[in-house]
Amino acid sequence: MPEQQYREWSEFTPGAWVFGGLAGAGGPQELTGFVESLLSDMKGWLNAAMDGRMPQEMCWSPAPGCNSIGFLLWHILRAEDFWVQGHIQGIPEIYESEGWQRRLGTPPVDNGYQYTMEQVANLRVPPMEMLLEYGIAVRGRTLDFLRQFTVEKLGEILREDLRRLIMEVTLHIGQIAYLRGIQRGLGG
Repeated sequence: MPEQQYREWSEFTPGAWVFGGLAGAGGPQELTGFVESLLSDMKGWLNAAMDGRMPQEMCWSPAPGCNSIGFLLWHILRAEDFWVQGHIQGIPEIYESEGWQRRLGTPPVDNGYQYTMEQVANLRVPPMEMLLEYGIAVRGRTLDFLRQFTVEKLGEILREDLRRLIMEVTLHIGQIAYLRGIQRGLGG
């Protein structure tokens, strides 16, 4: 049996092997469809993890200084708004421009990145219905934005910014699912 050859992670260009291959395959519709499908899957995983959450579960934390489900949900939505509107497009995030910060009652021009234990503990988690409305607004803007690109431009954005967003959101969805398991067990 030939010896297995393993390469160092540093040899890989993140995202290039997936997105680079798709970029030339079927044009912008295929690549946009791939990204939309990925975002839809992420939304499905998040919905499954959030299904049936009670207000007290949204605010529960396993230990002081740990994130709650509510904090993580707020942060996920803020991250998508920040990356797509603020960072990639260079336009005001809808959190500010459409008054979501005021409606949610959360800190202005903030997304929870690098929060201290005190900031995490002091964030008043908005009602889930409000967070979901904000999430619908953010995702609608994300999809509108993605549908306007050529395959080359979309591939460039995927390799850089959307890759980071997708990794961050997926990581936090896993954290929410883990917290749900701690709260309710495997069947919960």
